[in-house]
Amino acid sequence: MSASNKDLTSKINNLSITSDSDKLVTKDGRLSQKSYDKEALKQRLQILGRNPEQNILNVIRQACTDTLSRDDFGKTLQSIKANFVQRDYEGIFTAEARNLQVYSAAYVPGRALCYFEIFCQSQLLKLLARRTCIYAIGSGSGSELVSFAAAMTRVPAERQRIKLIMQDIGEWAKVLETFESASRQSWKLTEEQFSCQYLQGDILDPTKRDERAQRIADADLITFMFVMNELFVKKAAAMEMVQSLVTNMKKGAHLLVVESAGSFSHLKVGNKTYMVHMLLDAIKDLQSVISDDARWYRHPDNVRYPLDVQNMRYFIRLYKKI
Repeated sequence: MSASNKDLTSKINNLSITSDSDKLVTKDGRLSQKSYDKEALKQRLQILGRNPEQNILNVIRQACTDTLSRDDFGKTLQSIKANFVQRDYEGIFTAEARNLQVYSAAYVPGRALCYFEIFCQSQLLKLLARRTCIYAIGSGSGSELVSFAAAMTRVPAERQRIKLIMQDIGEWAKVLETFESASRQSWKLTEEQFSCQYLQGDILDPTKRDERAQRIADADLITFMFVMNELFVKKAAAMEMVQSLVTNMKKGAHLLVVESAGSFSHLKVGNKTYMVHMLLDAIKDLQSVISDDARWYRHPDNVRYPLDVQNMRYFIRLYKKI
């Protein structure tokens, strides 16, 4: 077993994977009603193999094979990068579906590896070991779907009932269907364990506030992965959305925000500049569980993909509604 798998096994053995209605065994035996099959878990940890990162990239490459071979791939990718420089996010994510496929093939690999590392932290693995509804905002490109699916192989399967609801502004449905199919086949995830739904729509749409409030209220985990700064291009609407989060999240639900640790996450309010997380940290109803202003994700040197896989510097906040 690789060093990374040994470390994960150690973490699993020390987890208290519990919910109010469905207790699993704790390390010291307290509150245990039914233990999970540790031998089955050890076998499950082998699904990603000795090099989990390369396994994840292989699944992404399989899903993006046709897109990567397109004659216009390079030209389309350069156009996307130019729009990023101009912060023209709507220009990127409301483009035709063929352009979105290029975006996913280029940007999902690095982000999926980074997110996989994040989702394998004990506080989030606990949520992936039981019945959990995840509302993932801005997740159309597929990074969250792939990384959640991969991380699910790191915890017992007995009570996994993950419902992943993804919402984004673009026509991502076919992209997500391809990633879902490749992930299920490679990592042995059933529909009962892992159900996926895509909703196309703007999270800031004022005419959809009631629907948004209900999805927030139903969720056990809400994620904003490299999307919060894009939403704050429309400051007033984004602030209203944050208020809706605080108002409608149920007690005990979690909010995960991951964003660039650089200048892309700066908000200008009057004559002052703030990081996005400064706004969230000030909300009294959100208790900080994980807080780091600057982390690096650096992928292993030996991984291979048809394009360069980017390392990432990011800030992370995991909050719990109190």
